[in-house]
Amino acid sequence: MAYLLPNCLILHIPKTGSDWVRAACQEAIEGPISEIGEWHCDLQTAKQILLDKKLEIPLIGTFVRHPLDWYRSAWLYWRETGRFPRLEHEPRVEHEDFERFVRNCMAVEPRGYLSQLYEKFCGTLPGEISMIGKQENLVNDLIRLLKLSGVTFDESKLSAVKSQNVGGKKSEVAFPGYSFALARDVIQHEQAALKRYGYSF
Repeated sequence: MAYLLPNCLILHIPKTGSDWVRAACQEAIEGPISEIGEWHCDLQTAKQILLDKKLEIPLIGTFVRHPLDWYRSAWLYWRETGRFPRLEHEPRVEHEDFERFVRNCMAVEPRGYLSQLYEKFCGTLPGEISMIGKQENLVNDLIRLLKLSGVTFDESKLSAVKSQNVGGKKSEVAFPGYSFALARDVIQHEQAALKRYGYSF
């Protein structure tokens, strides 16, 4: 679901820190907070919901994550919970072998599995979304987003919220790591995301 705050809408891309963002907002924000949409509500769906409710579209923000870390987190989450961040009708990519899982993702989306997922939330045109933060800088980027939108919040309370839903902490599932070849292929496969969001490769 997307998080609707006073003057701000935060879209939650799977496995980019959305549980922490939700907890931090609930802890630190003064004013009404509501959720709209289902599952991880993307940009176009969220806009349509607001239009249907005759609400003005506010400043919109979301968060991304380096592809190498995203694949690791998504796989661990699936191994621990049995849930993978995809819709029912989308191709099944889950596999107990991490490399097979990643290569399944590559096979079903030649343009970049994660690059295309990000586009659903960030749009493709300049100005479709107001701010794109990074999971790697989650606290500071959420603070920046809230200040940009004029939301009243307690910065010290927000900063004190602990990490949420960290993969590999709930079970004995161990991440096997990337081989050189797999890491190279992911970086090549996700060039669109790496370039658009300013990640080094």
